[in-house]
Amino acid sequence: MTRDKIQIQQKVLVANAKCWNILKKQATEFCRNTGLHGYKYISHTQRSKTQRIIWAIVVFVALGCAIFLMKMAWNYYAIHPTLTVIESTHHGIWNYPFPAVTVCNINRISYNLTKKFVDNLKIPPDVSKEYLVQEMRLMNELLIPGIFGYDVQKNLSYLQSIIDDNHLSILNVMKLITQSCSTLLTMCKWKGAIDQCDKYFKQILTRDGLCCSFNYYTFPDTTTPDNVERAAACGFETGLTVVVNPEPSDYYASIIGSYGVKVMMHYSFDYPDFNAELQLVQLNSQHFVSVNPVEMYSKPEVKNLAIFTRKCIFSNEADKMLYANVKERNLTFTVYSYHNCLAECRANIIRARCGCIPYVFPQNSSRVCDLRDIQCLKQHKSFFDTSWPEMNHKLKNLSRTIDSIERGPCGCIPDCTLYYYPIESSLGSLDTTLYYSGSTFSKDSRNATSIRNHSIIHIFFNDLVGFQYRRSVNYSWRNIFASFGGLLGLFAGFSLMSIFELLYFFIIRLITDACIHSMKRVSSKHPRR
Repeated sequence: MTRDKIQIQQKVLVANAKCWNILKKQATEFCRNTGLHGYKYISHTQRSKTQRIIWAIVVFVALGCAIFLMKMAWNYYAIHPTLTVIESTHHGIWNYPFPAVTVCNINRISYNLTKKFVDNLKIPPDVSKEYLVQEMRLMNELLIPGIFGYDVQKNLSYLQSIIDDNHLSILNVMKLITQSCSTLLTMCKWKGAIDQCDKYFKQILTRDGLCCSFNYYTFPDTTTPDNVERAAACGFETGLTVVVNPEPSDYYASIIGSYGVKVMMHYSFDYPDFNAELQLVQLNSQHFVSVNPVEMYSKPEVKNLAIFTRKCIFSNEADKMLYANVKERNLTFTVYSYHNCLAECRANIIRARCGCIPYVFPQNSSRVCDLRDIQCLKQHKSFFDTSWPEMNHKLKNLSRTIDSIERGPCGCIPDCTLYYYPIESSLGSLDTTLYYSGSTFSKDSRNATSIRNHSIIHIFFNDLVGFQYRRSVNYSWRNIFASFGGLLGLFAGFSLMSIFELLYFFIIRLITDACIHSMKRVSSKHPRR
């Protein structure tokens, strides 16, 4: 080892020793003068070494406990950044949008309309119209692939060839053979005013095919959540009343073994999927469906949190956060919602695996699945027709697999603001010899409708008030500041002045002493004359 290296090492050792002595001196001064509990007993030289060591252990154990509990508090904040509580149990009913009401005939294919449709078709000479009418029931395979339970692939392909020869789309065919809203709904009353049902209901696409919906808005509607239909009172006379005519004599291909209609209650901007509140309305009955609305809203401060922290998303954030890199979405919805996102995801999965999207989804320019795609839809049904699309639900360790996934299904994020419509219902049988005028029943047929083979549905708010939940930030910087300060104060007597003491003894005094020492050295080298 050369002499220069030895000298450098010696200088380093001397410098380290000086730094250690300086820090030791400052630490001793800090312990003697600080207001923190226990530190002055460590620096008392008149006490025995054993006592000083015991006090040092006590001080550092207390500080360690404070730091440990601070870490627990921080971890709890990280896991529970928001808090959802009941804001009010008496939130005025006028603050809630009236639910969208979607009515679907259990019979998905009208016999009379199918006969009329086949009469206008151009068909091969070797095919009888009666046979083709029978085959048209296979259109239900587009709703529930595999519903017939046996191999009908050849029949499906042949029927699709006839549809193609007539230059018809699947959606047009379904519109021609599905009962229209004007015949399904014979009388409507909203807030006590009777009017034509076409004024309130429109034909829409649902997971059950073409249905009739009230207060439902989808693209290209420009209605906003603030402008949807609302009701300011409770009771069946102030809500929606509908008289339905399922036409049991026209039943040809129903989705379940019953006569009547399915009624779904859902948020006005949510796609009517299987997750909607459902009421089955049987023939010749009067149903009273009371709705108990629930609202959950988020305070503006929640928006300041990152989305992955708050675990919810506002509707106006979705386009920028979730669909920023998506050139064109498969489905068209007016407003983002968790359920709409799942519907978009299902459409994506079907398109990726089968190259098409079923006609039941409101879509853009994608190819609509036809009867030749039924085999593919049936094969991959378990991957998209579930609560967690794109996951094989036949796996034995499914629950363990889901628990290991941090994000929700399809990356969909729950809504920060949402409405939910739990329902209660009661029903009674109708006297089919009576006539209904929209308000009263009588034997008089004048200005009244026969209710034979009809059903009456009343949908209304159950109370003048409802539940309202609030999501707010669980811990703000003020809460964290108070929590940490309380723990440090409890275990170590720590305060804001203690921070200044630390800065003073270990930074300010060190810098000041170094400057004074440097000035003295300069003065000694250049004494005044």
